[in-house]
Order: sequence, then C-alpha cells, then structure tokens
Amino acid sequence: MNKERKPVAHLRQNESDEWLEHELNDHLAGVATIATGFASEFGNADWAMAAGLLHDLGKYNPRWQDYIRKSNGDYLEDSDGQD
Repeated sequence: MNKERKPVAHLRQNESDEWLEHELNDHLAGVATIATGFASEFGNADWAMAAGLLHDLGKYNPRWQDYIRKSNGDYLEDSDGQD
C-alpha cells in the first residue's frame, strides 16, 4: 500500500471517472454517530458508539487497503513494485 494514502472505507468513481475516497476514519465516525442516534432510544447509545467505531476496523490492514484499491480499479502497478 502506498504510505502517502490515507486508509479508505470505500472508493467510487464520479461522473468524470475520478476516484472519490471515503476515508476510513470518517466512515467509522459517521456510522458511530448514526448508530448512537438509533440506540439512544432504548438506552444503549454507548454500545452503539463502540460498535460503529469498530465495525470496519479490519480495513486498516494494509493488505485489505490494497485489496480495496485493486478491486475498484484505483491501482498503479509501480506502487506494487512491479516492473
């Protein structure tokens, strides 16, 4: 994985074929906020916050980051050490 890139949760292409990154830390915080709102109705906002922050934690693994980028087409051969 390129050391300069921030970990991503998702990638998608816009209408101009540019890759848009959803940074992993923003994704985790957003999910935690939404989950907290739902779970506060029944007194479990703290558990929902924890679950939201942890649900995609494995995506920080560099190999998983490589997989996300390669499977979505955002991949440069020279960043993988190939000739």
